[in-house]
Amino acid sequence: MATYVYSMILNEIKDTELRERLASLAPDGITRFSLLNGSAKGAILSGTTMAAQSRVNHNLGIIESLALSQVLIAGGLLSTTIKEDTKINIRFDCSGPLKGLTADADWQGNVRGYLFNDAVYIDKPLDSFDLKPFIGQGTLSVTRRTGIGDPYTGHIELVHGRIAEDITEYFLKSEQARTALALSVRFDQKGRIAGAGGLFFQAMPGANDIDMEDIEVWLKEVPLLGNYFAEGKSRADFLDEWFRNFDVNVLENSDVRFYCSCNKERFASYMKALGKIELEELIDKGPFPMDIRCHYCNSTYKFSRDDLKALLEE
Repeated sequence: MATYVYSMILNEIKDTELRERLASLAPDGITRFSLLNGSAKGAILSGTTMAAQSRVNHNLGIIESLALSQVLIAGGLLSTTIKEDTKINIRFDCSGPLKGLTADADWQGNVRGYLFNDAVYIDKPLDSFDLKPFIGQGTLSVTRRTGIGDPYTGHIELVHGRIAEDITEYFLKSEQARTALALSVRFDQKGRIAGAGGLFFQAMPGANDIDMEDIEVWLKEVPLLGNYFAEGKSRADFLDEWFRNFDVNVLENSDVRFYCSCNKERFASYMKALGKIELEELIDKGPFPMDIRCHYCNSTYKFSRDDLKALLEE
């Protein structure tokens, strides 16, 4: 088989001012911690660069970028609930203009995702950044995949039409786990992503419900993480400033990034699986170069007639 060196394509962030601002912020990452003497586990994610890069790769407007950034942050936070060599997928199928959205995350903090409709038509000024009108009704699916056995998928009907609230509802209904989740994206006056992050809490078995109620109440008092990280503050700053009274014990710091495992060789394998007749038809009719696009990261791989001839020979 031919060997290709092409892998996921990260589009350049051409806005010099935005690049400089991103470089000045605390690095993206995830901090896992326990609190309340181990009765709850938590994670905080700073993901401004991840959100900005995903927007550039998918070439999105503000509402579309808000939706994708939120589901990517959620995916990164939920990656803290899976074991090594496991992946988790969040998928919203909905009736609103977005049609749906999905994010994949692995245990190493690699996150990717896309919108089912990445060009939402807006006919009047927005009153708020509430995604409910753009999501509407539908279903939420959460799938866990390991290298062994079949994947496990849980489903619920959307109750709130908002990403964080419906994921919280999923954990309560499908996995009987009391959970709190907050997702936040801030835009500057020019509509660029200035800050992005999220918080995740989940009660451990046998935890006192009062403890989770205290966390949920306190969560309403803390600043939006998009605003907080836009000011250049870090995850450690946030935990020290807002959760010092909850007996926080930091367990691990890890990376998070917008990353896709696609590459030209993988798409070549898919095309070869089409079979001899279909490949011959493609070689005959073209057009060339043939562009094959990855939904998850919007990377485009070009195949020439000679590329397809090589696949046919194999």
